[in-house]
Amino acid sequence: MTDRSIACILITHLPVKAEVRRYPQLRGKPVIITESYGSKDLVLDSSPEARGVGAGMPLAEAVARCKDAFLLQADSPYYNGTFDKLVRALELRSPVVEKAGLGCAYVGLEGLELMYGGEARVVASLLQAAPQEFNPRVGVAGGKFPAYVAAVTTKGGRATRVSRDSAGVAAFLSELSIGLLPLSWVNKTRLHRFGIHTLGQLSALPVGAVQAQLGAEGRGAWQLANGIDNSLLTPHRPQQAVEESMTFPSPTVTWSPILTALGMLLGRAFARPEIGGRYVRIATIESHVYRLPPWVKRFGFKEAVGSRDRAMFALKSRLDSLALPGPLEDMKLTLTGFTGESGIQANLFSDVRKQEQLKEMMRQLEAVLGGKPPIYQMKEIEPWSRIPERRQALVPFDP
Repeated sequence: MTDRSIACILITHLPVKAEVRRYPQLRGKPVIITESYGSKDLVLDSSPEARGVGAGMPLAEAVARCKDAFLLQADSPYYNGTFDKLVRALELRSPVVEKAGLGCAYVGLEGLELMYGGEARVVASLLQAAPQEFNPRVGVAGGKFPAYVAAVTTKGGRATRVSRDSAGVAAFLSELSIGLLPLSWVNKTRLHRFGIHTLGQLSALPVGAVQAQLGAEGRGAWQLANGIDNSLLTPHRPQQAVEESMTFPSPTVTWSPILTALGMLLGRAFARPEIGGRYVRIATIESHVYRLPPWVKRFGFKEAVGSRDRAMFALKSRLDSLALPGPLEDMKLTLTGFTGESGIQANLFSDVRKQEQLKEMMRQLEAVLGGKPPIYQMKEIEPWSRIPERRQALVPFDP
């Protein structure tokens, strides 16, 4: 283990805490936040008052266990935005911040002890980066995994320090569940079937035997259980974005004013100096829906667009096939994925591309006409002939 020092900042139940902050009347009450996965409604998060309910549980089972719970549809953009504010606050305290997932971030502490006058003051500053009602937890160790486990096992608003040497980390981890490992559900189930329930039991096994059963994932888990984690921090790189928004005079469910508003937002966005003639690859539209969960759609452009008109043409064709969930109260447009080019590079294989387009056109005509379209091409037959009519001939076009 190296002499590096890493802190894990963890906010448990961030979606619930974000909703309680937005709606204080929910404080102290059973809350269940649901999210749709295809045709299934599952629990994304729940408050401690919703007893017996856990993340990933089917909504029907959750309601059966806690019938008086307040049900909320997940507002992912709001949760991500809340967490992004915390990450930006952490970046003011350390130049190395890794965004690991919603509610979890890692911070490199090298050099900060001298700047703040000791590790205790560094940790205090990290705890203050999050709103007090979020009760952040901090774990400090020589690797990301032990720092995460230290944060998981400490109390809200507190910090836990783990020894930097492998033996000390292994001793700290030994009695904890293998459920903390970054293993697939299948491999965790297999370990439990083998009678291996704690990290100490896993670390006591030969690494070869674990790898033989679980593959490369098992070898990595065995190393973590033994306090070995040399994975590097990946600093968070904030994505540049241009945002424009507007509120409708009254909730609307018709496409005409919605498309008009979208055109206005695109015009304002492409006029911003941040774009400065560059091209855009991704557009995200967010709207609050009257008495319904927010409506969020993310569109990727096949080719980067550099103007309002091209972006509007591409988005309108995609929106025409969508059904609105209800009356939209507002609209927020976010453009991301900027290219550093001031123009689009010409296709080096333009002839090949044109040929493919021509083939597609012929296939469409054949489907419409129910047979070969009456289209012909000129082909050379006897280019050496002295008679002009024999040199070339019209033949049915065959792509």
